[in-house]
Amino acid sequence: MIRESAILHRLATDVRRALLILALLGALPSAAQAHTLATAANAITSSVAAPCPGDPIRLDQLTTGSFDSTLQGSYVLVPIDVPAGTTAVRVKYCFDQPEVPTPNVRHTLDLGLYDPLRGGDQLPGAREFRGWGGSSHPDVTVSREGFSTEAQYLANPKGHVPGKTTRGFRPGPTPPGRWYAELGLAAIAGQALGDADGKVAWRVEAEFSSDPAFADQPYRKTRFSTRPKVRRAGWYTGDLHVHAEHSALGDATMRETFRYAFGKAKLDFITLTDYVTDSAWGEIGRYKTGRHLVGRSSEVITYRGHTNNQLSGRYVDYRTGPVYDLASDGGVTLRRPAQPASRILRDVRKGGGFTQINHPTIFPSSNPLFALLCRGCPWDYSPQETNYRLVDAIEVNTGPQKVGEAPNPFTSTAIDFYEKALAGGAHAAALGVSDSHRAGRTDGPTQAPVGVGATEVYAEQLSEKGIRCAVKAGHTYAKLAGASGPTLRFTGRVSGARKRAIFGDSARGRSLRLKASKTGRGVLQLLRDGTVIATGSRSLARTVTATGRYGLRVQNGQVTEVVGTPIWFTKAKRGKVSTRGC
Repeated sequence: MIRESAILHRLATDVRRALLILALLGALPSAAQAHTLATAANAITSSVAAPCPGDPIRLDQLTTGSFDSTLQGSYVLVPIDVPAGTTAVRVKYCFDQPEVPTPNVRHTLDLGLYDPLRGGDQLPGAREFRGWGGSSHPDVTVSREGFSTEAQYLANPKGHVPGKTTRGFRPGPTPPGRWYAELGLAAIAGQALGDADGKVAWRVEAEFSSDPAFADQPYRKTRFSTRPKVRRAGWYTGDLHVHAEHSALGDATMRETFRYAFGKAKLDFITLTDYVTDSAWGEIGRYKTGRHLVGRSSEVITYRGHTNNQLSGRYVDYRTGPVYDLASDGGVTLRRPAQPASRILRDVRKGGGFTQINHPTIFPSSNPLFALLCRGCPWDYSPQETNYRLVDAIEVNTGPQKVGEAPNPFTSTAIDFYEKALAGGAHAAALGVSDSHRAGRTDGPTQAPVGVGATEVYAEQLSEKGIRCAVKAGHTYAKLAGASGPTLRFTGRVSGARKRAIFGDSARGRSLRLKASKTGRGVLQLLRDGTVIATGSRSLARTVTATGRYGLRVQNGQVTEVVGTPIWFTKAKRGKVSTRGC
C-alpha cells in the first residue's frame, strides 16, 4: 500500500494501539493517520494455503507465491488468463503476516487490475488500466455493469455484489486474454521485524463468470459539464484534497461528501481526489450541486510520496517503482525500471492539469516506526527526481489545524518544505486541504472534516478551467481552520506597470509597494524569502527594493492561521507585473 490510504474507520484493536503510540510520539492529522490502517482490513491470521477470507468465490484460477523484502516498493504483474465468453472477472487476494506479532509491524500488498495489452503496448498502462484499490479492496469485480447501489454500499462496503463493478475500478468489456492482477509491494517486514523468513506469502484467486445477466445493463457514464458554475471573477473557497467512496471501501459516499462540503463546510468547490483511479468521474454528473463545483482529480499514490493529478481529466500512471513480471518459477523478471516523480508531474501537465505535492512531511520516513506505518506519506523524492519547476502547488497544511490543543506538528515542517521548494525553483501555490475520507464525520482529534483546511483561490470563473488557471498562477492562500479563518488581501505595485500584483504574481521594477490586510484573529506577518520582516495587527504597508519573494502569514500564538503564496519581485529599471497560468 503506499497509499495515503483510507482510514479504515472500523479500526482493529492493534491499529488503535498504533494510533495511541503515535499520539504519544506527537501524532498527526487524519491524512497521515489514514495511511496506517488499510492493512488492518486485509490482515489475515490463517495460512495463505487456505482460501482468502470474505464472501465465497468459485476458484477458476489460483496463483500463490512469496516475495522477500528486497522487492519492497516494486510492482509484480500476476497473469490471469480470462476465457472467451466471460462477462465478469472477479479477483480476491490475501497475504500473511509476520509470525511474531508486533504492534503495527505488518506486510502490506496493494492490488491493481489490468486487462489484455492493446496494439503496440509493451506494459499494461493507461489503456489497459481497470482500477486500483490499494490494500482496502480484498475482493474486486469488473464487468460491463456499473456499481452497486448506494444502499448496498452502505450496508456492506466491502461486500461482493455479483456482476457489479467494484468502486475504484472501471466498468467495461471483459475481453478474453491475459489480464494482470498487479501486486504493489508496499511493505515487507524483514526477519529483524519478526518475520521468520523475511518474506510475505500471498494468494490470488480468480473467478470468471459467463452469466449474461452481468452484461445486460452496460454502464453509462454521466456527462461532466465543463460550463462555469459561476461566471464572475472573484475569491472562491475550496478543498483541493477530498476522498469519497471510490477511494478506500468504507469511505463516505459522494452524496454525503458533497452535501457536507457545500453545506456545513460552506465551500464553493472541491476536487474529488480518489486514490489513483478515475472511476468516480463518470458518477459526478449524477449529483446536483447547483452553483458549487466538483472537479475531476485523483491522488497519484507512489511508495515515496503522493501527488494530486488535478483537473486534467486524464488518468496518469502511478508507478514509479520498478515493474516486474511473475515468472513461472515464482521469481520475477524486470518489465520496466524505476522512474522519477517528474514523469508523473509531466504527464499531469501534458494532460492539461496542475500538479500538487501532498502532505510532504507527514510521518517522516526517517523515523522507523513512521516508515512502517505510513509508507509513501512524506515526499521522499530528491529535488533531482522531482524537478520543482514542474510543481504547481504544495500542501502547507493537511488535515486539522490543531491536534487537541496543540498545533498540528506537521504544519511547521510542511511550511519549511514549501519554502525550500520555492528556493529550489518551484513557483508553487500554497494550499490548505482536509484529505478527508468521511465527509463531516471524525473519529478523533487527528481527523479533519471536508474543508479543514481550505484554500482561497482568485479565479476568473468557478469552473475546472478557472480553478486550474488560478492555482497555476499562484492566486491562493491557505486557510488552515477552513472557510471561517482569517481573510487576506495582498497587493504589490511597481511604477510603470499597468496592473497590481497579487498572490503568486511576479513584479519587476525599481521598488515594490506592498499592502496587506486581514480580518479575524492573529498577527499579520510579511516575509521575505521565508523570514519575517514586518508585522501588523490588521494591515501593513511596506516598500521594498530587494529582489526576493514576499509572502504573508497570519500567526495566532503557536498556531498558524493563514499562509499565502508569495509575490516574486526582481529589481529592474522598468516596471512590469506578470501572471503565470494557462
